[in-house]
Amino acid sequence: MTMIRSLLLGSAAGVVALTGAQAADLPVKAKPVEYVKICSLYGAGFYYIPGTDTCIRIGGHIRAELNFNARGTLLQQWTTDGTGNNTRTRDRDHFFARSRVFTNVDTRTQTAFGTLRTFSVVRAEVNTPNGLLTSGPGSSAGVIAIDSGIIQWGGFTIGRAGTSYFDNPWAYAYKWGTNGWLGNPDTAGGRFVAAYTYQFGNGVSGTLSVEDGKERKRGNYNGANPLTILGLTSGLDTRGGNTWPEIVGQLRIDQAWGGFHLSGMVVNNHVAYNCGGVSGTTTVLLGGCSELAGAPSDKVGYGVNAAFKFNVPTGINDALYIGGTYSKGATTDVFANIGQGSAFGIYGGSNGLLTYGSIAGTYLFDSVYTSGPRTGAGIAVGPTGQELTTAYGGSIAFEHGWTPEWRTSVFGGAQVLDYSDTANAILCSRFGIGSTTGTLTVGGVNISNTGACNFDYRIYGAGTRTYWTPVRDLTIGVEFMWTNHHVSHGDNVVYNQPVISGFKPNAAYEIRDQNVFSGIFSVRRFF
Repeated sequence: MTMIRSLLLGSAAGVVALTGAQAADLPVKAKPVEYVKICSLYGAGFYYIPGTDTCIRIGGHIRAELNFNARGTLLQQWTTDGTGNNTRTRDRDHFFARSRVFTNVDTRTQTAFGTLRTFSVVRAEVNTPNGLLTSGPGSSAGVIAIDSGIIQWGGFTIGRAGTSYFDNPWAYAYKWGTNGWLGNPDTAGGRFVAAYTYQFGNGVSGTLSVEDGKERKRGNYNGANPLTILGLTSGLDTRGGNTWPEIVGQLRIDQAWGGFHLSGMVVNNHVAYNCGGVSGTTTVLLGGCSELAGAPSDKVGYGVNAAFKFNVPTGINDALYIGGTYSKGATTDVFANIGQGSAFGIYGGSNGLLTYGSIAGTYLFDSVYTSGPRTGAGIAVGPTGQELTTAYGGSIAFEHGWTPEWRTSVFGGAQVLDYSDTANAILCSRFGIGSTTGTLTVGGVNISNTGACNFDYRIYGAGTRTYWTPVRDLTIGVEFMWTNHHVSHGDNVVYNQPVISGFKPNAAYEIRDQNVFSGIFSVRRFF
């Protein structure tokens, strides 16, 4: 009996032990998986970042394009330093290839003070290298850049914005090329801004912004520095350091009928040094470039930009665009992003005169001044304060939707560079007899101190774009652009130039209007 009771108790203990061991081996209940959830607050493509109340959208686009007689995005380069087009012959690129990849990241969070947003655009690209004699297989053609990187909260924006608040908001609504919006600003490469925007309601908003525009600013020219070649180089760029940022105000209206944009800006023109002086047409350095030479006083420049968009019932999403800009001491606001620094010139064939060829060109400066006496265009000059450059222009465009898949636009405009009499006298004085810059003559008579010498410049042009959207967010199209260039020297002026870096001969060139034709084939996929 005792033995039976022992066996039963032992069996019960074994069962209890076995049950406990099996219970210990059972899996612990897993924590719930945090799945990514759609965020419908800000439109399609946004998702909640797991574990947060922040929504994120990752997108971008890829662009593959071929340019003909142009670089960049239909960027008609008008320089004569060999990097552009219509300059040299054998090393000029007749076509240019570029592949671009844009990655956009947009995050948004609701707060008691409104939406907290960050937005960034990172651009990577590979281009055909410039066709310089110094370029080779090892020439760098790749670019990685931050086009945008901003933080927005409670109406405030700070960081690198994609464009300036001064810019026309519809600059790329109907075209791809950077030259197509003649007479209007274009800072599509981005700039640092600190801005506040107030929403008045009914599609009306106002913005006050301070911006760093130095990377887009034109140079200032001190007449004492030699201009070595017409359209080749401007000599020493005498821009000073940043003193205070550009101040921009914008009023914008977006409604069912279209939109209206009005902006104004002020900028301080601050130059570095006088860099010596001159006597007649012979450069006489007075101490070289140093603070001892002094500098003219600062001058405030300004610009005004206005633009309209009118929705018209002539087709699918048809629209008419009109805009223009006027500036004083802020040349970039009109002559924007056209592929040259402070000087440009375009060579062409002869018009029957006894010359090697022809040329049109000028200099792009926010201001012109001189630190010593000189004579030009019949005016005795020097020393002077800054003579601010005037520029103005405008464009008109129409885009028509033939079907939901096919669209065509046509556009045209003009822009003008207007130097004062004093500024022209300073520029013209560099082309007197014996000048290393070269001379300007009519019938063999020098015109550097006459009214026939005038570096005012006018560009007008027109273009068209047609593209096809076979599927959503894919565009395939072509665009063509023509520009005409006119420098305001008198009739039958001949430029007798020295050798230009070995690629153009020491010869006589007729000053004559030049025409530039270019095109682009582009395929773009957005996501």
